[in-house]
Amino acid sequence: KERKGYNFDTVFGTEAGQRDVYETAVGPLIEKCLEGYNGCVFAYGQTASGKTYTMAGPSAGLVHESLRDGASLHQDIGIISRVVHQLNAYVKAHRGRVDEASGNCVDFVVKVSYLEIYNETLVDLLVDKDKQESLKIRMEPDSTSGKDLYVQNLSERTITTLTDYRRILETGARNRTTGETNMNEASSRSHAILTITLDQYLILAQIGTARKRSKIHLIDLAGSERADATGATGMRLREGAQINQSLSALGNVIAALTATPGGAAGRHVPYRDSKLTYLLSDSLGGNALTLMITCCSPMARNYAESLSTMRFAERVKKVQNKAVVNMD
Repeated sequence: KERKGYNFDTVFGTEAGQRDVYETAVGPLIEKCLEGYNGCVFAYGQTASGKTYTMAGPSAGLVHESLRDGASLHQDIGIISRVVHQLNAYVKAHRGRVDEASGNCVDFVVKVSYLEIYNETLVDLLVDKDKQESLKIRMEPDSTSGKDLYVQNLSERTITTLTDYRRILETGARNRTTGETNMNEASSRSHAILTITLDQYLILAQIGTARKRSKIHLIDLAGSERADATGATGMRLREGAQINQSLSALGNVIAALTATPGGAAGRHVPYRDSKLTYLLSDSLGGNALTLMITCCSPMARNYAESLSTMRFAERVKKVQNKAVVNMD
């Protein structure tokens, strides 16, 4: 077949480990978030291509071992736990520190929420199924921009230790919807979004208090599916159709953002066509630094899906965001 070239920032081969991916692509983005920028990292690809492995790692046991206070990271642990370690180390090193030159003192408040989008319904992963409230995406008029979105009734936990993070990840993993298909015995049947909000309070001598706020979305998308490959029927088939529909909406948003010079300012962008794209509208063409990790299957039978994934990733690379430091 004719060879086709694609343009990406970095390509990781089969020999690359989780640490290589993190230190090359994710760690530098989180460093910018610590300066007050919003950030978004998401894994995209067909079902069974390694998205959950990339974001979370191979097992819940590794998360448990790596997120104990004083623990070191296992070489196979995923991006989410590595982000948690990086943020936790930064907060511990800088909390209460006084800058002798300026007199500034720094304090931090870290809060975390965890939700899934299952069949176009928002589900709080930190709350038991029988205690769920109706979750709705709202606009926050008191935010810096006046247009920031939040999820009404979504629970948010304050974090101070690695153990706090571990409990949240374990609860979320336990409550997330998964199911068996022919391609994956523990296939994600929903999009999962872990959001970390980091408030840095600067106590300015003779002036008062200022705040830098960073919002970091860490997203494990459900994979696109072909029913003939997954063997899905009944409920699994309906779930797959909803997953494909929301991913199609994501594709339409990316197409709109890259079709006209000026991106979101140049034409209507259909963010509200799905809960996923509406919730992430700031990360797609807005006020955020966004990284997409494209997962491709090495199997020959998945050749067509891998090509489609790479075409999509190349389009995403052309999206222009307008990230600024969030200070008030």
